[in-house]
Amino acid sequence: MAVIDSGLKDTSLRQRLKRETAAVHQDLEAQLGLLDPGLDVPRYLRVLEIFYGFYVPVESDVTRLAAAELALGFPLRTRAGLIERDLLTLGLSPADLAALPLCSDRPKLSCLEDLAGCLYVLEGACLGGQVLCPLLHRRLGLAKESGAAFFAGDEEWTLPRWTVIVAWLDGLPRTGASTAKIISAAKATFDAFARWAAVPRGGLPWSI
Repeated sequence: MAVIDSGLKDTSLRQRLKRETAAVHQDLEAQLGLLDPGLDVPRYLRVLEIFYGFYVPVESDVTRLAAAELALGFPLRTRAGLIERDLLTLGLSPADLAALPLCSDRPKLSCLEDLAGCLYVLEGACLGGQVLCPLLHRRLGLAKESGAAFFAGDEEWTLPRWTVIVAWLDGLPRTGASTAKIISAAKATFDAFARWAAVPRGGLPWSI
């Protein structure tokens, strides 16, 4: 196994990102509990509020930084609007939405490597959404139009888009970008999300 995991595969930034963020990624998934068999609609709603509070400011940071960089070769996708749509569908009022807290302790995005690491996390989450969406339908009766628009995402276009993102990531080291900084930025994004998910809400710590 050690032989398989070494050598040529280490030249792929995507493979290194996957391997070196695996632990923090798994910890975050367990913290959110979306795969928990006991997940119900109220708990799902709380998870969506967590995502909303993180995605709104982080996507704003990503958009601002991307505008200052050279063309990425693919259009950015902002998905906070999909989370907003789901929250409203599931019963929040516009006033409730406006009152939701937004994350301030988020990853610092100041260079191309920061952007790449953050996008690896945000875009990779869309792949997870393709797994979660059918589960949400089976367990909670939710579909794209009834509260699962965020996890439905780009639907059949998710994998083709991810292929483009991966090709861009793997090409960055050849342009002089620092692999170590990209990996560090991806970890920082996962860590920031985990800290945000752990923030006490309503007098209680976040907990599934």
